[in-house]
Amino acid sequence: MSVVEVKNLYKIYNEGKPNEFKALKNINFTAEMGEILILKGVSGSGKSTLLSILGGLSKASSGEAIINSQNIAKLPDIMASKLRHQSVGFIFQAFNLLDGLSVIDNVKAPLSISDFSSAKVNELCQKAMQIANIEHKKDQSVASLSGGEKQRCAIARALVMDPPIILADEPTANLDKENSLIFIQMLKSFKELGKCVIIATHDLLFDDLDFVDRTIFLQNGEIS
Repeated sequence: MSVVEVKNLYKIYNEGKPNEFKALKNINFTAEMGEILILKGVSGSGKSTLLSILGGLSKASSGEAIINSQNIAKLPDIMASKLRHQSVGFIFQAFNLLDGLSVIDNVKAPLSISDFSSAKVNELCQKAMQIANIEHKKDQSVASLSGGEKQRCAIARALVMDPPIILADEPTANLDKENSLIFIQMLKSFKELGKCVIIATHDLLFDDLDFVDRTIFLQNGEIS
C-alpha cells in the first residue's frame, strides 16, 4: 500500500513574474511502507524542495502530495503540522537540535504537545534512543556531542513518535565518512521497522546499496 503519493506536483517561485522559477515540474511517484527510496541529483535539482513539501514545511504550487491518504500540499498550516507530527519524522542536514538542552530533552521535544503520560514519554524516548544508539549520552548536552552523535540524536527525535514515514535531507552532508557509513547501516533498521524512508542526497556512498529499493533522479526540477 502506498503511504506516499505524489501526483503532478509543481513548485513555482515568483509565479507570473519576470523572475519566475519552476523548482519542481510535474513530479509523480509513489512510495510504500518498508521501502527505502533515494532522491538523487546535484544541488539545486529540487530534492530538498520536494522533501519540504512532503513534510508539510512548504506548500506546492499545484498537484498533490498525499501522506497517509491526506493531501498535505493543500491542508491548512495547522492541519499540515498535525499530520507531520503524527506521520513524518524529518532528519535535517543541519540537525536542528537545541544545543542548550540534553539529548533526552531534544528527543522528547516532539512529545511536548502529546497527552502521553510521563511513563509513556520515557518509554518512547528510550526506545528511539536505543534504535539510534545514543541512549548512553541521554543526559549529555547536545552542544558537547560530536557530529555523528548529533546525527544519532536527530534520528532518535525523528523516530520518537513512531512515524510511518522518515524523510532525510542530505543526512550525511555534515558527517565524515565513518559516521556516514554508520548512518547508512542504520537505514537497514528503519527498513526492518517497516518505515517508508525517502532520502535526498548526492552522496556517492548511497549508490548501489543492496537494501535500497529505488532511486529517483532529479534534474532541473524534473524526474529524469
